[in-house]
Amino acid sequence: MSVYFFDTSALKFRYVSGPRARGVRRVSSDARNTCYVAELTILEIANALGSMYRDNRIALPDVRRADLAFWGDIQSGRLKVWPTRRKDMMRARHLLLYAGVQLGRSIDASDALIAAASVECALEMKTKVTLCLEDRRLHSTIKALPAYRAVLRLYYIGR
Repeated sequence: MSVYFFDTSALKFRYVSGPRARGVRRVSSDARNTCYVAELTILEIANALGSMYRDNRIALPDVRRADLAFWGDIQSGRLKVWPTRRKDMMRARHLLLYAGVQLGRSIDASDALIAAASVECALEMKTKVTLCLEDRRLHSTIKALPAYRAVLRLYYIGR
């Protein structure tokens, strides 16, 4: 069994067509894999779909279909929601300060929270977790942190 944790940047491709969709759908549809999303993703997926609609990349019926499919995945247990805990918030805060100040890297709070949650998931489950993401900045930041690399594999679906 493999454990995957999806950043919203990658997860949205499970629900919309495009060149990045195949890899995400393959991983997230495989019953041998356990797939997690952060609690924050519940809000972020709605925002991501809205952004794609406003950019004319998907039509309104596609937004509705994608949103229903997302909730179907949550209800069926295909996607498990990792609840936000105080230690996730503290780890995300530390990541923001360390990466943003000491490393001089740009990372936003929501990305830090999802990355921190994926680390906590790995530590709690005592297994390496694969963090799936499409965000280049987040990928390069996590890749630069030995403590995160010790418990996470990175699956970058961007170009």
